Amino acid sequence: MNELSERPQGMGTDPAGDAARERAWASVSGSTRRSYEAALRRFDRSGHPETDAGVAAYLGDLFGEGYTVAVAAMAVAALRFRAGLEERDSPAGPEAERALETFQRLDTGRGYGRVAGISWEEADRACELAERAGDLAGLRDAAIVAVGSDALLRVSEIEALDVGDVDFTEQTVLVRDFKASEEGALQFVGEPTVRRVSAWLGAAGLEEGPLFRPLYKSGRLREGRLTERSIRRIIIRRARDAGVQGRISGNSLRVGGAQSLAAAGASLVEMQSAGRWRSPVMPVRYTQEKPAGEGAVARLRYGR
Repeated sequence: MNELSERPQGMGTDPAGDAARERAWASVSGSTRRSYEAALRRFDRSGHPETDAGVAAYLGDLFGEGYTVAVAAMAVAALRFRAGLEERDSPAGPEAERALETFQRLDTGRGYGRVAGISWEEADRACELAERAGDLAGLRDAAIVAVGSDALLRVSEIEALDVGDVDFTEQTVLVRDFKASEEGALQFVGEPTVRRVSAWLGAAGLEEGPLFRPLYKSGRLREGRLTERSIRRIIIRRARDAGVQGRISGNSLRVGGAQSLAAAGASLVEMQSAGRWRSPVMPVRYTQEKPAGEGAVARLRYGR
């Protein structure tokens, strides 16, 4: 990425185009330019492709990480501005617009601050409490929390899971994301998680199609795929039931998974691989508030 404090890319090859870019350049104040630069650096470090689907997925990540809609809107504006300077179509299309509108609607009144992570222990407790209800919703919700925690899943990745993506013998799930259009990656899940998924499928009588389905108020199974919005609500409700404090979001299982890995002594490379992050920036962000007494020097040099 060219820093916006530099001259726009392509200057000098087209006099008419250069003049137009100079005018666009002059129309942006210094403070706006600095804001655009910060927004573009954050996007470029995220590893998301600069496509409509990639921008939409990035906005979903921003929401999950606790950023405000103003930050999301700035990211879209900065990407459009950069595309204009480079004389190409804006990557923020209909999918990104819908994601931004959803961000705006859900952001109202939710408060600010960093998202709380749901640790492995808290996820286990949430699953146990959900199972105690003894109904189909409890079995489904326990499976959602268990899979999301073990595989460090985004809400969109939970939504995308199909029954066939679960390998009960190898204890893996094939993780895909509809919005990012990725081929997918195999992630390990523990025996308790496999048991919970199996219990949900058996009770629901599912053998193919979407893994997680909506239910009628009566508790009967409905057709179709459970939506991101519903999955987010389930995670928040089950975490609250388990006593998790702070601002919980659909991303809390992913955040808590990274934090639990760090607490168990996982390296940054291991965390990045487990969470399928293209850049180490996000796992570092999630774990940067770790107490000094649990850091690498304390653990590796002094055996604490």
